[in-house]
Amino acid sequence: MTAKDRTKPPAARGAREFSDDIDKRALKILLGTYWSSAGWKPKREQKASPEDFAYAKKMGLMFEPIRADHAIVIARLTNACERLTPQRVGDAFLASLSTRRLDWRSAWGSYGVFRHLHEHAPIGSKQCAHCGLYLDGETELSVLSFERHKWGGVRHASPDYAMLDLESFLTMTVPKPAERDVALFGALIAAIDAAPANTTSSQLHGVFPRELAANKAERDRIVAMLGFCGALGTKAHPGHGVDFISSHARAMPDRHHVDMDYPACWWRRADGFDREALRPYFGHAVRQLR
Repeated sequence: MTAKDRTKPPAARGAREFSDDIDKRALKILLGTYWSSAGWKPKREQKASPEDFAYAKKMGLMFEPIRADHAIVIARLTNACERLTPQRVGDAFLASLSTRRLDWRSAWGSYGVFRHLHEHAPIGSKQCAHCGLYLDGETELSVLSFERHKWGGVRHASPDYAMLDLESFLTMTVPKPAERDVALFGALIAAIDAAPANTTSSQLHGVFPRELAANKAERDRIVAMLGFCGALGTKAHPGHGVDFISSHARAMPDRHHVDMDYPACWWRRADGFDREALRPYFGHAVRQLR
């Protein structure tokens, strides 16, 4: 098996169709491997039976661990970004709002971070200071797949997650957003506009429209995605809307607990809300952005 084969996400095996495209048994195996009613399972219990793993792997939801090669991961990630457009990932995000298809939603986060990334030589020995990819150890793709389906992603700024996410997304046929999706996103924009000036990014989920069926974790991921594209960036800490921000340049606030990704972690409503950053993704569909 070549290095390229070891890093190829099994999700690239075939396209799936619309909201019933995920095999329910495979998804149950994936989620049940890592999660219980009490939350994350202990590490020693995060193991599917050989039969279940084989089935979920066949369905493209669970994978063998890989030792990611920097050149291969970045080449595959940049290729996936080149095959996508802002409008395509924007439509998928919109379509996820009423369907709660978190795997559709995730693509905007990964694409928003890496759409301007270029191939490069790794900087550093343990973690690339430019793209953030860890250069040693195994990558548990099944864990990343779990996060993609459970919350719409968590590690959008990690190249290995983004590679899996976007290559998987490219195999899917996602329906155009419905009118209710567009209206819901318009309501979301209006809610952010109306938020008090001292509202922080970690509080922003609380002003989201009630019609948005999402728990706090899912809403926080939407806030993070708004930051990735630059809508919730600041002058000193912009998002990736115009250019890729290197991993080593993403300064984090000097406080004990930071519960939001860069750059949204710096944002308060008083910093403004950059609608221009949203136009490449949603301007064709959302009247408020035209």
